[in-house]
Amino acid sequence: MILNKSIPMEKKRIIVVEDEGIIALDIKKRLEALGYNVSNVVDSGERAIEEVLKIRPDLIIMDIVLKGKINGMDAAIVIKKFMEIPIIYITSCFDEEYQHRCKCSNLNYDFLIKPFNQEDLKYKVEHALL
Repeated sequence: MILNKSIPMEKKRIIVVEDEGIIALDIKKRLEALGYNVSNVVDSGERAIEEVLKIRPDLIIMDIVLKGKINGMDAAIVIKKFMEIPIIYITSCFDEEYQHRCKCSNLNYDFLIKPFNQEDLKYKVEHALL
């Protein structure tokens, strides 16, 4: 049996965590154009934790700097206590501190540096969902 790779077997569910509304909407539209189901878009680490535990998505795309008291990395550490889920961090500033924290937290993660293009997003998402 030959599978057609252009037709997804099932739509993967993604949550976008981004506190800048225009960027969040852009990411949502890009993901939907690639055939993914964006289950929700939230703007804080606290809401990310709530929604991830409720929806149980296949992937999280999360900004590091967010509204609220919990940033993206801290939210990911809390989420990891309940489930293993890949995370793609999006950030405009990726420094050694963030790299070190990610390595020490043992999270399943990748990064996209803002601004990013559609091909970069597609590659990172496909790789994270393998």
